[in-house]
Amino acid sequence: MKKIIIIGGIALVLIIGGVVAFVMLSGGEKEPKPLDELFYVVPEQYTNIPVGDEAGSYKILKVQMTIVYTNPEFTELFPKKEDEIKDFINGYFRDKTLDTVNRKNGKERIKEEIAEQLQEMFETDADNITRVLMPQFIIQ
Repeated sequence: MKKIIIIGGIALVLIIGGVVAFVMLSGGEKEPKPLDELFYVVPEQYTNIPVGDEAGSYKILKVQMTIVYTNPEFTELFPKKEDEIKDFINGYFRDKTLDTVNRKNGKERIKEEIAEQLQEMFETDADNITRVLMPQFIIQ
């Protein structure tokens, strides 16, 4: 009986050792390392936002935007293109209305649209410019 237990124990150790060796040598399936998110803060700016369909009726929008990205090349590019980004933001909000912003999920839709348009502006995709944050969004 002792021989069977000893032989069974040795067999078990060999099987476990073989499985461990196989996994280690085959490398297993490794998940790709997620890319680190980087943040570029576009300085706050003021722009006009139309109120309804009335010509010449505006409110003032104070907006500060943060671009979340993963491509380190943009770390040097964004500051060089800051004026173009700010000009884009200004034009973007002049084409929106206060009603658009105040709709259900209006701000979320705007952030998605801006991220998509920044992807086009910088000829990249959602893997590189992932999203836009707006920590300041004040309408007066």
